[in-house]
Amino acid sequence: MPAPETTIFVAFLLAVALLALGVVLSLAGRHRATDVTLALFLLASTVFFLTRAWIKNFFPFTDKVESFMTLAVLIVLCARYYRSRIANREFATLLLLALVTAATIFVFHDQIRYPTAYLLTLWYPLHVPLSFAAYAFWLIAGVNALFSLNAWRGRDPSLQERPLITELNRNGFLCFTVAMLFGGIWGYLAWGAYFMWDPKLVWSVILWLYYGNLLHLDGLPALRRWSIPLYILGVVLILITFIGTGFFTRSIHKF
Repeated sequence: MPAPETTIFVAFLLAVALLALGVVLSLAGRHRATDVTLALFLLASTVFFLTRAWIKNFFPFTDKVESFMTLAVLIVLCARYYRSRIANREFATLLLLALVTAATIFVFHDQIRYPTAYLLTLWYPLHVPLSFAAYAFWLIAGVNALFSLNAWRGRDPSLQERPLITELNRNGFLCFTVAMLFGGIWGYLAWGAYFMWDPKLVWSVILWLYYGNLLHLDGLPALRRWSIPLYILGVVLILITFIGTGFFTRSIHKF
């Protein structure tokens, strides 16, 4: 029986290879083959997460490796769910985004991080996946907006009604709101405060307010047309919140 670390490494390499193959097959228009490949990717990812959970006897959301892999999986799941409502090039771009997210793990030294005492609560594993689900919804909205940029420049009147991008934002906003509530409870149990002036927390509030205001643009005809570039800008804010605060600040949130 292979060592757990070997199982993790093989499962990860297989997941990345399958995701790369999924990008190629999607670009080639091989939809059924793409579906099979993505199903195998999700299976390999499940082995990756279950093995790490078994080693640490806790939910596998406690380090950067697991965080980036979680986001990659959620992007694939969300993209697959909305596939019938987006163009094939857009779907392939989302798979490529998931691939880049997963491949980022190669930058890190993968060392199993066992949960510290303040992580041993149900609120933490509820908080983290919901946050990443919100990122996935919002990133898909950003990619959708990016593919609509030429139509926006041409003042295409059909862009006044964007039900998909609004739905994506609404789902992401709901997930992030609940994640912030769970995170506040976890923060109180861990540090005795629902909110602290931590860079990750501050940028999370900024991100929440930003996408909340984008939801209101639908009721403001004079500003509605600006939603396309604003959703693209939102991708930058997500990168700052998810990556910038964890790598370039002294935030206590290092996942």
